Amino acid sequence: MKTKHDISILYVEDENNIRDMLSHFIKRFCTQLYTAQNGSVALELYKEHKPAIIISDIRMPVMDGLTMAKEIKKINPQQMIIFISAHSESDFLLEAINMQVDGYILKPVDLSVLEKKLRKLIQQYENEIAAKKLLESEERFRKIANNSQVGVFIYKEKYIYVNKAFCALTGYTEDELYTKHPWEILEPEVQQEFQKLAERRLKGEEFDKEYSDIKIITKNNEHKIFRVSTSTIFLDGGYAGLGMLIDITKLVMTQEKLLIFEQAIEQMDEMVRISDIDGNIIFANNSITEHTGYKADSLIGKKNSIFKSGKHKHKFYEELWNTILSGKVFSATFINKKENGELYYEDETITPIFDPKTQKIKYFVATGKDITENINMINDLQRLATTDTLTGIYNRYKINQIIDEEIARTKRYKENFALIMFDIDHFKEINDTYGHDVGDHILQELSHIISSSIRETDNFGRWGGEEFMLIAPKISREDAIKLAEKLRKIIQNHHFEEVKKITVSIGIALFEDGDDKEEKLKEVDNALYKSKQNGRNRVSLVE
Repeated sequence: MKTKHDISILYVEDENNIRDMLSHFIKRFCTQLYTAQNGSVALELYKEHKPAIIISDIRMPVMDGLTMAKEIKKINPQQMIIFISAHSESDFLLEAINMQVDGYILKPVDLSVLEKKLRKLIQQYENEIAAKKLLESEERFRKIANNSQVGVFIYKEKYIYVNKAFCALTGYTEDELYTKHPWEILEPEVQQEFQKLAERRLKGEEFDKEYSDIKIITKNNEHKIFRVSTSTIFLDGGYAGLGMLIDITKLVMTQEKLLIFEQAIEQMDEMVRISDIDGNIIFANNSITEHTGYKADSLIGKKNSIFKSGKHKHKFYEELWNTILSGKVFSATFINKKENGELYYEDETITPIFDPKTQKIKYFVATGKDITENINMINDLQRLATTDTLTGIYNRYKINQIIDEEIARTKRYKENFALIMFDIDHFKEINDTYGHDVGDHILQELSHIISSSIRETDNFGRWGGEEFMLIAPKISREDAIKLAEKLRKIIQNHHFEEVKKITVSIGIALFEDGDDKEEKLKEVDNALYKSKQNGRNRVSLVE
């Protein structure tokens, strides 16, 4: 049975059976689950309940997941969002990247992957809540009054003397205290014990001098902790108790606060280390040990450079030291190295800590978060957004980007490049005769043949259907024709397992400085059409 967390989740899915199935799974991790069948309903639920985590499909009626997420990000830019979708088109994926979502899981959903992502986000959410409570607690601590003076009191059956400090500490006037037994202002659970000790003192019994921490309820019903020293004295023909107390409420609360902070720092997922002015590590929390493999005691006294990976240039570290030594905060993404040599990405912030007396920098506190998984996810999303899923080569979106880059290079350096478009001859007949599985295999095999036959500087991608585009930079008209003919013959002579032989028709357009992109795309398409009109299995240009 999975442990439920005191957290709410909003799940958005338009397909009823999928929504019902995943809802049962997600309920294991939260105390409140809201569900919606489209983005519009989900947006209203979000405005009303403000759930901690949103899990959503992308393509839905009325309002899709991306539109919904944009509206929610306007309300709360830090909102945690996981997308679950069967879609891998570039436009969806790139929008997801730009919105900085916290996860992207493809259907059919692997529940173990979803569970891992949920647990990580829940832990992050709970850490943020704990940190917020600590900050609120710290704010309250700052408002605690300055140390009080020592209070002095003498009692018999009731108080017979109190000084002004005692009155100030307890909130009572002298007259009010003179009507009270000394144990009356204590918390109820200790009154009986203190009464017995007081009565023993009044009989003349001596005790070893000791200090006790006692909880007192002030007139204003404040519960304060006092360190009390008492002794037995002889006064006015009888015995009495003499005591002195100081308010240690702030001290105790500070100690508790420091203990809370220490436990929080040790338990938090963020890596925390403190170093002196020379960069020697004097503290490292458990998270550093877990993430890097170094034992905490092996890091103490070592330089922060122990984490250097060699992936950053000297200028990076020069800027780091110039910034923090000037008293400013430095934040960056570091590529650091673990004890076993493995590299990891860390989103790190380094803050100078000043000596309150000299106002000079004394320490540096570095807090960091391992974002390797996020970096890998972004790289995977970018790869999916720019790669044709069937053939593994660039898709049309990426090829268009490369064309724009080559146009910019042509304008700057006055260097030509060629657009070479391929189309498989009679591909529809192949699909109709042998089936789409065979057709897909031919597309894959042809992509491999071309990719292994072109120059390193060339870029090759699937333009759509059975059409492919090759971008050949720094090439003349004659060399572009030779390259195209070479590729045409390689394909013509290749033995394809299912259909034996296929051919391609090829069109070429040479792009020069000043040419228009759309006109050249139309030109290469016309050149390809010309090859088909003239009998296929040939290379053509538009004269």
